[in-house]
Amino acid sequence: MRIWIVPLLAVVAAPALAQPIPPAVAAMIEAARNEPAKLAVVAGMARATNPGSVREINARIAAINADRARAREQALAEQRYYEGWKGSGEVGGFASSGNTNTQGVALGVNLSKETRQWKHAARGFVDYQRQDGVVSRERYLASYQGNYNINPSMFSLLAVSYEKDEFSGFEHRFSQSLGIGQKLVAGPRLLATVEGGPALRQTQFTDGLNETNFAARVAGNVRWQLSERLKLTEDASYFYDGNNNSLQALTALNAKINGFFNQTRPWAAATATR
Repeated sequence: MRIWIVPLLAVVAAPALAQPIPPAVAAMIEAARNEPAKLAVVAGMARATNPGSVREINARIAAINADRARAREQALAEQRYYEGWKGSGEVGGFASSGNTNTQGVALGVNLSKETRQWKHAARGFVDYQRQDGVVSRERYLASYQGNYNINPSMFSLLAVSYEKDEFSGFEHRFSQSLGIGQKLVAGPRLLATVEGGPALRQTQFTDGLNETNFAARVAGNVRWQLSERLKLTEDASYFYDGNNNSLQALTALNAKINGFFNQTRPWAAATATR
C-alpha cells in the first residue's frame, strides 16, 4: 500500500508597501509645520492626491504634532510671568454729514497669555457716537477671565467685568462669576466652548437705584478659521437673575491683510431687561 503525501502550498498575499511621500508634497507639509490650520488643509490635500502614501503622510503629521506639543510644553514651563503675552488692538471711526451730522469711534484691545495650567484673557472696549453735537451712544467695557485647565477639554473659570452704558439704563455695573467650561470642539480650524456658573452683580442705575443680585451666567465662544486669512469669532454671555437680565454678544469677521494689520468687521449687541 502506498501513501502519497501531497504538500499543501499556502499562498499569503503580502500587504502592499506604502509609497513614500513625494518630495514636493513633503516640502509643502514641512512649510506648514508651524501653522496648525494650514497644516490640516495641506494634509487633507496630500491624502486626497496621494492615496498610496496615506500611511506615511499620517505618520509625518503625527510626528509634527507631537514635536509641536513638546515644544509648546517646554516653552510654557520656562516662561516668566511677564513673558508670553499676546495682544491686538482695534481702531475704527466714521463721520457723516447731511440732514444730520454724525461722528463715531470704536476702540478695542485684547490681551491673552497661556501657561501650562492657566489661560488669561483681558479685554477693553469703547464705543462712542455723537449726532448733531449730542452724545447718542457711549459704552465702556473692561473684563478679565482666567481659565484653569482641569483636563484637556474641561476648565474652571473666574470672570470679572466692569460696564458703563447709560443708554442701557445703568451708570456702572460690576460682575463677578465662577464656573465650569467645556470645549465642545477643539480642532485646528474650529474651537467652540460653553461656560456656566453663578455670578454676583452690583448695578447703579441711571435713576439712582442701586442693586446687588445673585445671577446665573452662561456663555459661549467660537473661533472658526475659515481660511488662511479669514477668521470668524463669536463671544456671547447671558446673565439671568429674574429681574435684571442682560445679554452681550460680539461677532467679528477678521481678514488678515499682512503680518501686522488685520481688517475687522464687528457686530455688537447688548440688551438688558429690568
